[in-house]
Amino acid sequence: MTFIDGIAILGALAWTPHLITLTKNYFTKPKVSIITSRSAELGFTTLGPILNLHLAFSVEHKDVVVSDIKIRLKHSSGEERIFEWQGIKQNVGRMTTPDAGSMPFEKEHSVLAIKLNQTQIEERFIRFQDVAFITSKKAYENNAIKKIAYLKAEDKYNADEFLREQEMTELYNFTKHSFSWKEGEYIASIEMQSPENFILADNVRCFSLSPMDIEELSKNKDVLEADYKKILVGIKEGEPDIVWQWRSPSLTKT
Repeated sequence: MTFIDGIAILGALAWTPHLITLTKNYFTKPKVSIITSRSAELGFTTLGPILNLHLAFSVEHKDVVVSDIKIRLKHSSGEERIFEWQGIKQNVGRMTTPDAGSMPFEKEHSVLAIKLNQTQIEERFIRFQDVAFITSKKAYENNAIKKIAYLKAEDKYNADEFLREQEMTELYNFTKHSFSWKEGEYIASIEMQSPENFILADNVRCFSLSPMDIEELSKNKDVLEADYKKILVGIKEGEPDIVWQWRSPSLTKT
């Protein structure tokens, strides 16, 4: 062995611990597999287009903190929308009452972050809303809020009359025209973010909407004004509750 060969071997040995670390990190990187229920829940309300999913997460190697979950929804026409998590419900057990008997006990979580662990596969009901709708709606809501503040300062505010003001008419029209569900095939890609690197698996699902689905969901546009009235005025005695139409298309893996 020459002197040069010896130097080369020493150099290679110096890299060995680093390579071992890289290899170990790769094979021990957290892996999160998505488990969904058999169907999704789709709707349209004054909150805009809604997509709700029952999700569970199978975690390997080590626990993961998830800071964001989105659904990238692509229609067969090419249109793409992003739905962002807005709320989480988790079934944490059952409670027994004298009147109702045994009932599931659910806990509401914020969407700041969730911790996924290896020891338990916990189901969560996650509510997603259209990001573009939420962003655009703020301008219309702010106009309405400013008008309410002005009328209250002038002692001229009347909730029933305010429903017919221009600001509310613009809010109604914006919401109605934000109905985005279409007949056809959808691909839903579930995207997750974490402070650490991880592998995401089984995160794509497909579903389709029929003409009947669109017809039923479109009926919700006719009760938007009634819901805004409930928000501003409240429900008066004898008035019927607002009934929203929902659809539950089957989910399939790609």
